[in-house]
Amino acid sequence: MPTLTNRRRSERQIGIIVVNIILRPTLHTDYPATESLMRDAFWDLYRPGCVEHLVARQLRSGTDVLLDLVAEQETQLRGCLLATRARLIQQDGRVAAMCSLGPIAVAPGHQRHGLGSRLISRALDLLATAGLPAAFLYGDPDYYGRFGFSDAATWAITTPDGANFDAFMGLELRPGGLDGLSGRLLDSADFEVQPDRLAACEQGFPARVKHRLPGQLFD
Repeated sequence: MPTLTNRRRSERQIGIIVVNIILRPTLHTDYPATESLMRDAFWDLYRPGCVEHLVARQLRSGTDVLLDLVAEQETQLRGCLLATRARLIQQDGRVAAMCSLGPIAVAPGHQRHGLGSRLISRALDLLATAGLPAAFLYGDPDYYGRFGFSDAATWAITTPDGANFDAFMGLELRPGGLDGLSGRLLDSADFEVQPDRLAACEQGFPARVKHRLPGQLFD
């Protein structure tokens, strides 16, 4: 089974090359800058425009945030990451506490230099230390596979509607963390985006044109 230990063994292959980076907890005063960073990083990536900056705002207004980290380089914010509470609903109705990783963003112009790897590695170590059994996320299997993440179907764990696909992945944060567990993973309700809230959120940012591009996952 994929575990955090396996991920640590593969870190030499990740290619962390950034220097003078400080990883620290996000401050309230960082919120506007991190929202702008997320908006820039995700714009037109998965859909025309993006929603991740609003998701971050909603998560921070709620009670499900476990980790909120930034990467700072020479007083400039270059990346950010949130981890939140999730629940694994088992077939017999029992609930197991889990965590979800994301949104994760690195500023355009500073991507592909290992900054995201630094954030993810730190987050996984902190979540493991906190006693969480496993972490889940939605993302690129080729990228997150380097940290040990694999298809959540490995443990018969599905999305809330019972689906599995390559981008839905999990990682045991300790050996056997998911032994005997299966079911549906439910994220924080603060991930849900309402069109009116997104429109109101966008009023606080410079106007930007949305584009429908090949490879986007959502309309």
